[in-house]
Amino acid sequence: MRLLTVLGFALAAAAALPAAGAMIAPTGRIAFSMGNQNRDIYAVNADGSALVRLTDDPAADFDPSWSPDGRRIAYRHEDEQSGQIYVMNSDGSRQRNLTRRRGLDYSPAWSPDGRRIAFASVRAGKATIWLMRPDGSGRRRLSRVYGEYPAWSPDGKKIAFDHVAFGSGSTDWDIWVMNADGSHARPLIASGASEQGLAWSPDGKTIAYQSDRGAPANYTRIWLARSDGSRRHLLTRRLGERPVWSKRGGYVLFTGNRIFVVRRDGSGLRSVRVPGEPFLADWKR
Repeated sequence: MRLLTVLGFALAAAAALPAAGAMIAPTGRIAFSMGNQNRDIYAVNADGSALVRLTDDPAADFDPSWSPDGRRIAYRHEDEQSGQIYVMNSDGSRQRNLTRRRGLDYSPAWSPDGRRIAFASVRAGKATIWLMRPDGSGRRRLSRVYGEYPAWSPDGKKIAFDHVAFGSGSTDWDIWVMNADGSHARPLIASGASEQGLAWSPDGKTIAYQSDRGAPANYTRIWLARSDGSRRHLLTRRLGERPVWSKRGGYVLFTGNRIFVVRRDGSGLRSVRVPGEPFLADWKR
């Protein structure tokens, strides 16, 4: 009898495990922007539950970026006169201005160790990548070439960013990368299409990004490539932008009128339903 009982427990435990090759459903909190004139930041679970509104004011709040520990969100707060980097607790409390200047600062991105925030700042009519501490101190410029929407590599040694060569006659965006100290800025994805929004996989071996290659006019799709820019391939034909990886790298999240999650092999596409049109999402990992 004892042997049968032990065997029964073992069989039950085995049945509870995912099948070989199956992937655990994605979890975690998703921060995103929603709204037309009064854009605000919301958060929702990856299964669509527990939707909350985090900001609520006449200005536009978007570009949310989770801190590595998941306790804070940096974001852009923009009114008719300026755009500045704010930070708040993950429940929307303690909203505070980090950059405090008349101008345009946007697209914050936390370093993997949580000790720095990279962001784009427009000065003298040109956006470049800057760094600061999470309290807003120690601001300094990193890049001299045009750059916005920085993305840290998982080891914190590199920063990728969106680049366009204004004045060259081309309006196509490329993805560039530089060392975290601002040195050795160079093209990473520059194919003749318009490509933006790089996201590094958690192991740093793969990148996801948006590209208009083969897409209808004024639309983009999500592509994958090796971290050196080689072996580029389409992830999904669904229109979308600004990809983000899940914590273990098994899924990619992106927005395109809705929030979508897809496995890294392009299968299992599903939407995270929210009552509106979300954009610029980030995933707490």
